[in-house]
Amino acid sequence: MFEDLAVEDVLAAVAGTDFARLAVDDMGASRIDAITALEKVVRVAQARIAEQVDGLHHDRRSQAAFARYGDPAPSVIGEVGLARQVSPTAATTHFMFVLGLRSMPSVRTAFGHGVISEPTARAIIREARTLDPDDALLVDAQIADHLDGLTPKRAATLTREAVIRADAEAAEARATADRADQHVSYHPEPDGVGTLIVRGPAEQLLATHDTLESWARGLRASGDSRTIGQIMTSTLVERATGLAHADAIDVELSIVMPLDALTGAQQPADLVGHGPLSPGLAAEIATRATHTWYRRLLTDPVTDTLIHVDPRRRRFTGQLARWIRSRDRHRCRQPSCECRIRDLDHITPHRAGGPTTGANGQGLCTTSNHLKEQPGWTVTPQPDGTVIWTTPTGHTYTSPVPTYPGRT
Repeated sequence: MFEDLAVEDVLAAVAGTDFARLAVDDMGASRIDAITALEKVVRVAQARIAEQVDGLHHDRRSQAAFARYGDPAPSVIGEVGLARQVSPTAATTHFMFVLGLRSMPSVRTAFGHGVISEPTARAIIREARTLDPDDALLVDAQIADHLDGLTPKRAATLTREAVIRADAEAAEARATADRADQHVSYHPEPDGVGTLIVRGPAEQLLATHDTLESWARGLRASGDSRTIGQIMTSTLVERATGLAHADAIDVELSIVMPLDALTGAQQPADLVGHGPLSPGLAAEIATRATHTWYRRLLTDPVTDTLIHVDPRRRRFTGQLARWIRSRDRHRCRQPSCECRIRDLDHITPHRAGGPTTGANGQGLCTTSNHLKEQPGWTVTPQPDGTVIWTTPTGHTYTSPVPTYPGRT
């Protein structure tokens, strides 16, 4: 129904179609046609974004203001991340994808024409990232006739096979690099639950999983009433922390509560570094915490912002450092960034006379802290606690004061 329209005409055509009337006659076929056409629009738009990112990087490399600072990639990544409202990590991943497209013209063309999706194009570039430009062109030519209809997984397999044929040493290098890329990350979920993700050598993690599962099944066979998953999780916590029982965590946690919660008001609490908790669950955690230091922090019942006192120091340490991390909810204050705080930063630099106070302090991840020092970037605190980030192109982005669970 929409297949003969130019990409730029699809949105108007879909908006002007009476799908409710057509549904009686075509059993929803027109809606499927619209979905197919709109998917192509999305793909082409994503390809155009990639082209603009590539162009911005090229322009910056030729501008004298940036040339003396070396590769402007960090500044480009930071500004694109703000414009797209994605984290620095996501912006970096996208930037590396854009660079990879330069060496694979067939993939770039298929992506630009909406033949393949961005996830499929990313899968191809990821598999070919260890190749030199000449080998990348060879692989690009080998897979060019097979791109139409490829899913990300099939694209990855096809490209991996072509990479091995083109350069077996590059394939080995990729495996070595991948196995060295090891990390552990925590991701909060609702209802006081979190997910711990571990990335590392397959044989080590498989052995860890199998050991935990074997231990759990043995305890279940001996009469333990907990589920296999509960036993595996508790055992992992106990062995990682060295504690006899998973509940006896010996760490400092802060529970942020509204001021009127002291009078019995049923308001949400906040486990700093995780997120909102129901009052009952917060109380349960606090009751179990016989070996844990729980710092109770109070929020203003009107503004839902953290109540505090600003001690003056040269560095953000002690109570002031803890307060800033808690006020910022342990997340980087750069707009769109969701990384955990790594650095405590003077918004107005100390070298420029910026005071060491809560009002002039912010928590940043390492990438964002480096970004604000790039040429053309300014970060300015406001009287109401918000922070304004201004990029080299003059675009501004606002970082509001983080709020805690309140009445709204």
